[in-house]
Amino acid sequence: MFEFLLVVASLPTSVCTSEAETLRAAATQIEIAYVLEDVASSVAKDLRSYADETPSADDCAPKEDFARILTKTLRTISKDKHFYVEETTDDIGDDWIPAWRASGYEQGQGITHVEVIEGNIGYVRIKSFHELEPAFPHYRAAFDMVADTRALILDLRDNHGGSPETAWPVQWTFLAPGSPSPMKMESRIEAPTLREEPPVLWQRYGTERPMAILTNGDTFSAPEAVAYTLQAAGRAKIVGEPSGGGAHMLNDGDELGTGFTLYIPTSRPVSAVTGGNWEGTGVSPDIHTSSAEAINVAADYLRSQIAPDISRH
Repeated sequence: MFEFLLVVASLPTSVCTSEAETLRAAATQIEIAYVLEDVASSVAKDLRSYADETPSADDCAPKEDFARILTKTLRTISKDKHFYVEETTDDIGDDWIPAWRASGYEQGQGITHVEVIEGNIGYVRIKSFHELEPAFPHYRAAFDMVADTRALILDLRDNHGGSPETAWPVQWTFLAPGSPSPMKMESRIEAPTLREEPPVLWQRYGTERPMAILTNGDTFSAPEAVAYTLQAAGRAKIVGEPSGGGAHMLNDGDELGTGFTLYIPTSRPVSAVTGGNWEGTGVSPDIHTSSAEAINVAADYLRSQIAPDISRH
């Protein structure tokens, strides 16, 4: 295992005492909480073996470098891209979450483009799902603008994720009120629960008009939930490239007591329709095309779905 981890994850050939303690502490937390029990046991065993078998180093690597290497290691051996390790710091300015939140005010809370294109087709591009409270006026304005269109393109290309509490009502924008919940949540530490229908704070687009969702390899996590759910419900066609394959959901972070914080995927969504999710596989498009051509292909598809006399207006 020592040689395997060196090859696949580029771990250092020696670790200082603090780094070895970090590996053991990470192993313990993963064994307790990671969403898939068999993977949790395997990853924990690998980390402990590496900590025990690797020669000791007198000097520790820079914490930022070790966090980056350990993140890569965990993602490699678990095949779960949601694992994340960062240096624990009291300086909030060094935390990526406040920086991400602040960026929303400069980027339309993730809504970067809204228009009505030829054929009376609405187009909404969401590059990130920022938190619901500051974001909802932007969603309200976007969905007001496309409310009277005959079809809709929801562009989720290059959307790396964000808040599930925003992505969830976006899904319900296109589902009928009172419909059965399309998703349940599972974890090893709580009983499975159906996700309840959320309040939708903007105008619903409804269930009847044709809809296409654009994805590519950089569509990851929360936007995949939107695409997968609406595809499984038969509500939308997916156009473009397979998405990134990150269904598992992170915890709030566990401080390991060694100067590092570990974010562990502790839960997973399960579709009420398919009985599965998109972890590791991504959402597979109904219409495969390059990311660059996805808008044009989707627009042509939607024009073919609306009446000819309407599409000329």
